[in-house]
Amino acid sequence: MRGAIFTLFDFITGNGDLVTVALSFFSVFMLIFVCFPFRSCACAMVAHWLGDDTASEQGRLTLNPLVHIDPMGALCMCLCGIGWGKPMPINVRRCRKVTIRKAQVLISLAGPVAFILLGYVFMVISKILLVTVTASTTLLYVVTALQWTASMSAFMAVFHLLPVPPFDGYALIQGILPRKFAVWVEQNAGIINMVVLILLVAGALSGPLAFLSNKLMQLLDLATKFIC
Repeated sequence: MRGAIFTLFDFITGNGDLVTVALSFFSVFMLIFVCFPFRSCACAMVAHWLGDDTASEQGRLTLNPLVHIDPMGALCMCLCGIGWGKPMPINVRRCRKVTIRKAQVLISLAGPVAFILLGYVFMVISKILLVTVTASTTLLYVVTALQWTASMSAFMAVFHLLPVPPFDGYALIQGILPRKFAVWVEQNAGIINMVVLILLVAGALSGPLAFLSNKLMQLLDLATKFIC
């Protein structure tokens, strides 16, 4: 996610002014304490509906952010714009209501859909404030922060659709991959993750991810045109 937000590192090195970094940190706070827990809870809920209570048994079927936050992931998000939450314990073999493949797809879709729904909610709130609250500098800051949060949610929806493990995008295509290739990918998941991380830090993935997330934001803006 590096490049999508301003971080403490940017401020220290003079790449962002105080207001920009403060607004960005508000968005990061919302991402860590609202978006990540909502996404995790959505995945756990879908798994629960399909018959897998693994997450529920471990106390993860909740919106309480404290059970979903990975301290190191949260710290990295604040410092350098790349972070993560605790992995969600899912066992698709316990999903007796549908096939394993269908369970895998439905649970994997829950994450990106959750981010998109949150992005839509933040856009709606920001636009309602614009048309109902008297214009002021404070209002501008609040609306900007909410729209940044919506943008970050859209970015995370796209980001989680990357077709490599452990992202949701890989789980969506795993069933149609040649068996030998799927095994190779899983055996080398650590190396693949490191490569993806390096590409993120270097900004090599920023262009494609930003393009797709901007398109998604345009759709969210269009879907909220009934407000303003």
